[in-house]
Amino acid sequence: MSSPHGAGRAHDADHGVAANARPRALPAHCYTDPDIFAVEMSALFARSWHLVGHASQVATPGQVLTATVGDEPVFVVNDGGEIRGFYNVCQHRGHELFPPERPGGDLLDTAGVITCPYHAWVYGLDGTLVSARSRDVGDVHIPRLQVDRLAGFLFVNVDLEAPPLALHAPGVEEELLALAPQAESRVLTWRRTHLIEANWKIAVENYNECYHCPNVHRSFTSGVVDPASYRIRPEGNVIRHTARGVPDEISRYTRPVDSDDYAAFYIWPASSFQCYPGQALNTYRWLPLGPDRTLLIREWWFDGAEPTEVQQGIIDLDWNTTVSEDLKLVESTQRGIRSRGYRPGPLICDPSGTASIHSEDAVAHLGALAASAFGDEQAPERA
Repeated sequence: MSSPHGAGRAHDADHGVAANARPRALPAHCYTDPDIFAVEMSALFARSWHLVGHASQVATPGQVLTATVGDEPVFVVNDGGEIRGFYNVCQHRGHELFPPERPGGDLLDTAGVITCPYHAWVYGLDGTLVSARSRDVGDVHIPRLQVDRLAGFLFVNVDLEAPPLALHAPGVEEELLALAPQAESRVLTWRRTHLIEANWKIAVENYNECYHCPNVHRSFTSGVVDPASYRIRPEGNVIRHTARGVPDEISRYTRPVDSDDYAAFYIWPASSFQCYPGQALNTYRWLPLGPDRTLLIREWWFDGAEPTEVQQGIIDLDWNTTVSEDLKLVESTQRGIRSRGYRPGPLICDPSGTASIHSEDAVAHLGALAASAFGDEQAPERA
């Protein structure tokens, strides 16, 4: 993949440095090329940690949660209190063992075993084949995945050699629990998906910069957070967003007095926790479906399966303002970068090193992560 730093000759009058010293957006083909997308699936998504749900969704033995990470169908199951993860694929002819993206809570049709709906091969909850319709077919196992937890949330990694989640996203669990101490006991209260006609990197870049917020997200910057306090700190695989909530008398979110902070923790490449004032905890997952298609999975986690009137008001306000506004932005960006007239411009980065609401330091950081996810020898050449 091309470097996020591009060449340029113009002088930067703002900071008195050559423009070619400033990071630039990734080249357009990084968001449109099917070959680059294929490499990302194999070299990045197949080696990373991905949020798939919460332990409350598989709290009972025999409960199953399905998800997709990158281009791989997966499932996690409660095996007598131990949470195990597997590829969601029968080892006979490849049929999915469970419907994809089922949000959890479902019990197995037959207690203690997994039965393929195609030819009725039966597996134990440890993935071992126990019956092939009375035929001896030898030692067969569903391939396993790594499963890890963060503040009650479940992550999987198809790479069995990958370092633990705590090393991939250091400090996030402690920081999230400080803001939302009940995170480990939360349940899925609301879920909505949306097909975005844009590359996954455009979606996460938009999420991780607030340079556009004063111009676009008027509800967010006037009724949720104090924009002057907004800070974005990219570090390793984590991008942290923090801000003070606005005073109670103008807040659009109901919250206890002792919990007025806002924070978001984006975990590379495609997961994020977001905690609005009042411990309104929600998550983002971005599922790449193609170079220009991404499934957004938006979920809210409260203390009950049905939202209260106040909680539903928070959910609706967020979707109808900030989320919907962003969906339009990223789809327009995807259309624009296809233009022959587009040239990646310099990113607006803060020379002080303190990224505020007026900078795009996180976009430069994401570009560097994308470029380093696989070596130059694997990066497809631009046509």
